[in-house]
Amino acid sequence: MTYDEIAKLTEQLPYRDKLRLVQLLIQRGRKEEEQYLEQRKQGGKVDKEMVQYIAERLAKLKPAKRKTVLSCIAAMFQFQGGISPEEQKRLLAELEKAKFISIDANNRTFYHKA
Repeated sequence: MTYDEIAKLTEQLPYRDKLRLVQLLIQRGRKEEEQYLEQRKQGGKVDKEMVQYIAERLAKLKPAKRKTVLSCIAAMFQFQGGISPEEQKRLLAELEKAKFISIDANNRTFYHKA
């Protein structure tokens, strides 16, 4: 069944049934979103494409300090449920490992390639 078919069928429903349907859809949507976020957190693997994407974005933004880099990484994922500080640090370590960036003893960031 497609969205358009469902939309046409809902036009036939009385007012209260439409509200009940809306509540049901919201509840199911939230439940699916929670399951998706759990799976994403359990996955734990760092995708090379994700590291490349983050490197390209950081190369454009050029945050100068480690703390700012971590804030930028967090902002990239804020609309997808966010990521934990540990995950941010893990992504930063992957960026350093791939030699996209390096961070010196004074927490200054240097960019090598993207």
